[in-house]
Amino acid sequence: MTLSKPTRRRKNTLKDKIFIFSIIIVQIIGFFVFYVYCNFKSFVMAFQLKDFHSAEQTTYWTFQNFVNMWNEFFVQDNGALMEAFKNTMIFFVLSNVFILWGFCTSYFIYKKVWGYKMFRILLFIPAVLSSVVWSNIFINVVGIEGPVAKLVQVFGGLEEVPELLTNSDYALKTVIGYSVWFAIGTDFVLLTGSFARIPQSLIEVGKLEGIKWGNELIRVVTPLVWPTLSTLLILNLTTLFLSSGNILLLTNGEYGTMTLSHFLFTRVYGIPETSNSFNYASAIGLVLTVLTLPLVFLARYLANKVEEVTY
Repeated sequence: MTLSKPTRRRKNTLKDKIFIFSIIIVQIIGFFVFYVYCNFKSFVMAFQLKDFHSAEQTTYWTFQNFVNMWNEFFVQDNGALMEAFKNTMIFFVLSNVFILWGFCTSYFIYKKVWGYKMFRILLFIPAVLSSVVWSNIFINVVGIEGPVAKLVQVFGGLEEVPELLTNSDYALKTVIGYSVWFAIGTDFVLLTGSFARIPQSLIEVGKLEGIKWGNELIRVVTPLVWPTLSTLLILNLTTLFLSSGNILLLTNGEYGTMTLSHFLFTRVYGIPETSNSFNYASAIGLVLTVLTLPLVFLARYLANKVEEVTY
């Protein structure tokens, strides 16, 4: 029996829908389980505490988690949370500097300055290799037997080779030094792709007009790549309170390098279930989210105010 064309078309359409659904169903389930459910559970836990001393281990609603956060941040002197906040702000400011630095570096490589191929390779490498690999390399380079520590000893006039990652006087500065190179590489990949899309005819017109590099960067190039640059800045703002170097692999948050992201990690990783650490971490995360969202929307609003150039 031969099916009519409308019937065959309906069967083919049904097969297409089944095929598409079979592809996205896993992602849909993962989204609801690992994003919707986890975030909802975290929101609820922020307002809960469990009494582990009672036989039934009663769960009750309370604002005590937020009170504890307030006390640890404002009342306690030199508490871990205050240290984590200060270090996080340092990394956040530096991360924005890294984006602008990466933007200028991408421009000069785009202009094919002397040695641009070598610099392009050096900046691409951190984005290709795993951060675990780089961390191990960095630990050996700045270790006691490494060249960096010996240079610090020579130029600092020290009697002994300093332990740069296990000394509170050097640890935070050393982690920042690691972040400089690694952070630029990630943004460099995106920015160079955006520069590559610029019509060469516009640059040629600028040359004929006698425009200098500085004016070309500000008046011609920046408006053309603004969508990419503004996206990087807005995405960076979403990690305002989670900005961090590779603290876990380099120092594990010790020696004055604790950040908010690592602080939250230490409150939930390896902690027994017979505690309210998860609830406390949920409360901190909720407060940080509430503080970040208005800033992100404001930044997005201001970025959209800049007229986009189409080409």
